[in-house]
Amino acid sequence: MQERGLMRTYAPLCGYAYVPLGILALALGGSHNQAASALFTGAAFAFLWVLGGLHARIIRYDPAGFFASIVVLGGASLLALQAAALASRSPEIAAPGAACAATVIIGSSLAALNARKVDKRFGQLGIAGGIAVLLLGICEAAADWTFVGSTFWASSLGFMIWVLVTATFLRRT
Repeated sequence: MQERGLMRTYAPLCGYAYVPLGILALALGGSHNQAASALFTGAAFAFLWVLGGLHARIIRYDPAGFFASIVVLGGASLLALQAAALASRSPEIAAPGAACAATVIIGSSLAALNARKVDKRFGQLGIAGGIAVLLLGICEAAADWTFVGSTFWASSLGFMIWVLVTATFLRRT
């Protein structure tokens, strides 16, 4: 029983691995495909652990499971779309990934707000950040725009910043 508690406690720390691995993978995509793929594999593994820890926390906030389900669905879909966007260098695939990222951010923020587990302003900032990630994804698709190089989108960076903030918050609470 104690091992499960330890896993839930330390799973958010994988966010600190997901972000640098994800940034490197997306920045290298297009010029060093094999390296980008290898780094993204590590990033995906780390993110799945973060997602599991986040799910465990949210299910305690929302026993009915709506927010926990939407966060897991959004997170899993995000990984698949990020992998496809990395391989294809396509903003048309990255944009729906931004919608999935926004779903994770907004769903988590709403769950924490509804359960009164975060300060109201902090939760509202999370919702605003999710909306910003969604709008960035829409703009990236409409303008065929990337943040850096050919596979690094600003919406991905916005999501990764949220992952770091959330990992820190989950670790402290």
